[in-house]
Amino acid sequence: MSKKKPATVEDLIGSLHDGSYYARCNALRNLCPCRNNRREIEVWKEIFDRAIHGGSRERKAAAHVIGTLIDKGMRSAKWRSILHQLSDRLDNLMQDPRASRMLLSQMKRHGHAHRGAAIQSYRRRRRVLDMATCAELSVWLSGLEGVDRLSPHDPGVGRLWRWLKHRAHYQPNRDTSDKELLKMASRFFPGQSATFHRLASAAESMAEGGAR
Repeated sequence: MSKKKPATVEDLIGSLHDGSYYARCNALRNLCPCRNNRREIEVWKEIFDRAIHGGSRERKAAAHVIGTLIDKGMRSAKWRSILHQLSDRLDNLMQDPRASRMLLSQMKRHGHAHRGAAIQSYRRRRRVLDMATCAELSVWLSGLEGVDRLSPHDPGVGRLWRWLKHRAHYQPNRDTSDKELLKMASRFFPGQSATFHRLASAAESMAEGGAR
């Protein structure tokens, strides 16, 4: 007996537009990361579109799917990559009163006792999304003047990224300056400590100059 072929991107997008209203809602629920691993960005764009422009049940189903995606993105680099590509759409969704209310309601169901806690949790998750991945962080560090090329698998890169993630989780409203980041880098890369200290001092001087 031959295995059933996986649905194509065209099939998935079509299922969100064709058929009965309840069939479209069911198609949205079936795309939730808690049920499958479909990561095609075109499909996710359609899900975000349904979260804003769909009917009431469609918006609710899409909000559940997006809420699960956000939770998955906190733990998985692959899902976080999808969110990273959709960050503008996520921001647009949160600016829509009806869609944002639906998403925050889903986050309350994920363990947050009230709307304020859900909003705070969303901000924490959004800050983690804004952070670079280990690979992006290593590229940024390696591009700094005088810094030797760093691998994404370097233990120091991993420690610095975890520090950023911890800062975003426990202090979601606090910005991290280049000076702070470079000072932490000087601790995590002892072989290049002097270089990162010099870069931190330069970043501080630029910040002071810009504040005048």
